[in-house]
Amino acid sequence: MTADSATRRLVEQYYDLIDSGDLHQACGLMAENVKFTFANADPIFGQESAEAAIQVVLDRCTAIRHRVVTWFEEPGPDGSVNANFEIRIRYDLKNGKVLDNPGAVFATVNDDGVFTEQRLYGDLNEVFAD
Repeated sequence: MTADSATRRLVEQYYDLIDSGDLHQACGLMAENVKFTFANADPIFGQESAEAAIQVVLDRCTAIRHRVVTWFEEPGPDGSVNANFEIRIRYDLKNGKVLDNPGAVFATVNDDGVFTEQRLYGDLNEVFAD
């Protein structure tokens, strides 16, 4: 698929909302029963749980910036789309450190254009180090 697909635009909108401080609106782009997984943590379910998990990371930051680097997508069942992409995340931490971490995301978007699953892989150890 092209880099300018509807799914890519959704992902960019999602991260732009998070980066601008509107986490609640970003999570509104998820299905009510979204399956959300951070790295090796157990999956959590639902918009509110996903928002709370992301907020834990944001609470450590004065600013955050996501940039999609590499993009792949393929059609899934029932009109869904599976997106797999490399991401760079800049964390401006409250302790003064600035990190630029790589990560990978596997996401599924349904035919209504919302996330039904997100699996995010990256090393958050430095984000949570004191």
